[in-house]
Amino acid sequence: MDFSIVSDTAGARVDELASELTHALESNINSKYRNVDVSIGIAFRCLPESYGRKSFIRYTKKDNYLTIDMAVTVEEYEKMYKVEQRYYLGNLFLEFLNRALEKHNFEGLEKEMFISDIKMWAREIPLKMDNGSTKLCNWFNEEVDWSVDLDK
Repeated sequence: MDFSIVSDTAGARVDELASELTHALESNINSKYRNVDVSIGIAFRCLPESYGRKSFIRYTKKDNYLTIDMAVTVEEYEKMYKVEQRYYLGNLFLEFLNRALEKHNFEGLEKEMFISDIKMWAREIPLKMDNGSTKLCNWFNEEVDWSVDLDK
């Protein structure tokens, strides 16, 4: 597998959050799932509403490439703390990944295990709090974790 994450942002903290996931997921996925013959490209976009950018999932059989392109509006996300953006972006990512893998099956890729691995690796991303402590389990929670520093 060739798994990659990119971002295209005009504001908010979406680029930083995409970077968190990139560092935690890309090498782990590409290593563990190296025998799965597919490329998966994830795009996080945070753009002005006026652009009219829509989210989409596309599989190109010729290139064996699954694109998951998620768009949120900068106007909506700039009103949120980073902790809220992480929560909503995480939910959006899992929703689109689930939808894509329900529609497209790849030999050697077991959907539930793949998503479980993604959650596990993302929950290992450390956040350094203002008080000097480090907090884990910041991605893919059931609700916004208001116990963390709001802009970490």
